[in-house]
Amino acid sequence: MTTTMPVRERSLVLGRPRFEGSNICTWIGFKHVMYLIEEAVLDHLRQSGLVPRQLYEEYGLGVDIVDSDARILTALHMDDEVRTEVLTRPPDETGALVFRTETYVDRNGEPVKAATATVTVVLRRTGDGEPTPADLTPYSVDQIVRSGGVDADDIGSIVDGANAIVWRWHVPYFYCHFSERMQHSGYLRLMEEVVDIFLAERGISIRTMVDGQRWIPVVPRARVEILREALMEEEIHTVFTVEEVFKDLLYTARMDCYVPRDGRLVHTATGRITHGYAVILDRRDWKHVPFDGKTLAALRGDSTVAERMGRS
Repeated sequence: MTTTMPVRERSLVLGRPRFEGSNICTWIGFKHVMYLIEEAVLDHLRQSGLVPRQLYEEYGLGVDIVDSDARILTALHMDDEVRTEVLTRPPDETGALVFRTETYVDRNGEPVKAATATVTVVLRRTGDGEPTPADLTPYSVDQIVRSGGVDADDIGSIVDGANAIVWRWHVPYFYCHFSERMQHSGYLRLMEEVVDIFLAERGISIRTMVDGQRWIPVVPRARVEILREALMEEEIHTVFTVEEVFKDLLYTARMDCYVPRDGRLVHTATGRITHGYAVILDRRDWKHVPFDGKTLAALRGDSTVAERMGRS
């Protein structure tokens, strides 16, 4: 296997969204758009001679995506063929590999930009003693430890006074990789799940909105960053906080994940997501709509107003 660095300058990767990601009509959810981007970056590494399986089996290096920040510009549909251009950027200040992606889909015979993203990757050593090739050493780490994490003594100090919910959970093996730690795609699944729990708790669950108003949530931007490692079957506390509601069109929320260790809550990941709503017009089309009063009250945590409007 060739392990020359830097990674090639650019690659073009073809793909289709997974059938699983089409949950409302034939539109693809944000998580599966980000899965497409993740797969494109992994294929870019393969085209560069850095094959994830071989890196792990021969050198004990795990390919870990530690940050992805995506903007979704055009809705993808079931069966769409997409083209993702992956561009290698200079490593960040920690030496991690950085990639810029642009994803295109054809609409009426013309290419339309569907998504853009920045993705950061590290090569994580397993600690089994294999020597790391010299040309990979600058991009390799003994453990994932990134700046920005803020540990806490207890969950109350995190959510006190915040417009937030807390979900306690454990890390299942099928969200992990390399026999040990939670992988980036696991956190994407976690973000989607905690949003679902939050909306249901506020009385505006996905089904409630689809059945009652034919409204669905849409996501123009999402980001997930791993700060520390969360290990298989550890307990994980996920805090989902609504940060800001922009007039009546969009709201932004933050996801923070903590693992209890040695009497402290270790901050293992953070992320942000921007949500709006769209009304389903038919099986093919939708359009953005402003929040109504009940939805605004629920998002802002004004339960009294939400309950009153729900009874009206």
